[in-house]
Amino acid sequence: MQRHIKLTALGAVALLALAGCSSHGSSSPQSSAGTSSTGASSSSSSTAAAGGAGSFGTLGTVCGPGSATGSTDTGVTDTTIQVGTIADVGWATAPGLLQPIFDGADAFVGWCNAAGGINGRKLKLDKRDSAFSNYLPQVKTSCTSDVALVGSMGILDDTGVDAWQACGLLNFTAATVGAKAANAKLMYPMTPIPADQQTIGGFHLFFDQHPDWASAVGSLYSNGAAGDREQHTYNEAITNIGGKIVYTAEYTPTTSNWTPYVQAMKKAGVKFLFLNDTANVTAGIEQAMATLNWYPELQISPSQLYDETTLQLAGKTIKNYYTYIPTTPFEAAAQVPAVQQYLNLLTQYAPKAKKTFFGATAFSAWLLFAEGVKSCGSNVTRKCISDYVATQKQWTGGGLQGPIDPASNKASQCFILMKVESNKFTQAFPSQLGQYDCSAKNAPTVKP
Repeated sequence: MQRHIKLTALGAVALLALAGCSSHGSSSPQSSAGTSSTGASSSSSSTAAAGGAGSFGTLGTVCGPGSATGSTDTGVTDTTIQVGTIADVGWATAPGLLQPIFDGADAFVGWCNAAGGINGRKLKLDKRDSAFSNYLPQVKTSCTSDVALVGSMGILDDTGVDAWQACGLLNFTAATVGAKAANAKLMYPMTPIPADQQTIGGFHLFFDQHPDWASAVGSLYSNGAAGDREQHTYNEAITNIGGKIVYTAEYTPTTSNWTPYVQAMKKAGVKFLFLNDTANVTAGIEQAMATLNWYPELQISPSQLYDETTLQLAGKTIKNYYTYIPTTPFEAAAQVPAVQQYLNLLTQYAPKAKKTFFGATAFSAWLLFAEGVKSCGSNVTRKCISDYVATQKQWTGGGLQGPIDPASNKASQCFILMKVESNKFTQAFPSQLGQYDCSAKNAPTVKP
């Protein structure tokens, strides 16, 4: 019997996403039919990027000196290109929640300007704190100041869609949240999840290996309008690949007593638990499970849990836990030069930054934007940049992420399963570090 608990208070903290198997001695998930693997980037990913200071990963030269001139569009002058990035950094409920967005921007802009800018024009960065409720005002400010928003993310991003479309502002996002933003024009996400798809990377592998898990799935979400949508689309996606939901619930950001939730999961017979949550929520749930001495045979969360904070807050009690990510793990730095280069740039230009999924996708967004600007030469316009993006069918950020198709806004079918242990993340599947599992079952279609 399906159990559904619906709470009424507004909650949005856990809407930031999309990314042995258990204590019962099962092995790592095995690849099933229809699955393929791909590397973090092209075949040259195993060699250091060639070129000078402005080269990145397999992209070659991204930034450098040049002779570009002209005030060709909003935010563009002879010598500078003004770019904005928006993030909920000063939100009182979760201060610093999206600080990695700003960290990624600082790393890219610092590095690119040190290399000479883009075709000689230096980047001028506007970091705009949307503080949860101020996303729309920040978009309106960027409309008249910036050639584009890059690496941005706001929980209430739906509120800015009409404004950026009306003024022609390009929006290269680290990720999107709202249903309206998911299919908006002039929006180019590094983790695309259009309204008619949902990402559940690796679920099919576990279901194939453990049919009993597939028939006993639980799911947990933050409440509110966006949470209702995600609960619908994730649960439908799970069902579409053979899962059966036996328990689903919503919670508020202020929830502190997780014992009733864990007791309800146990009573419902949950064996496979999907948690669309944050590190704080995970810590609370894992503590309740430890206290009750009961864990599902597998727990899994989207990519926002690929964050050092998860280990810091939940490491002592976490068990049977995985996260699925569309980015190349930081643990693969020795195998993928782009990852090591990104980590070096964080250390140099944002030394207090934590290693997080959102920081990596923000940096990849900056790379795509810069490649578009570079292609325009002197005549940098919003249209020229968007025309470049329309030609990009296989973007990997030079090796920072699995392949996406920015031109069509289709969800990636390529993910990596990371096991979350007490003090580290370990790639669980595919077995080769930095390789991706690519399958249509990782991004099934759903009804919007």
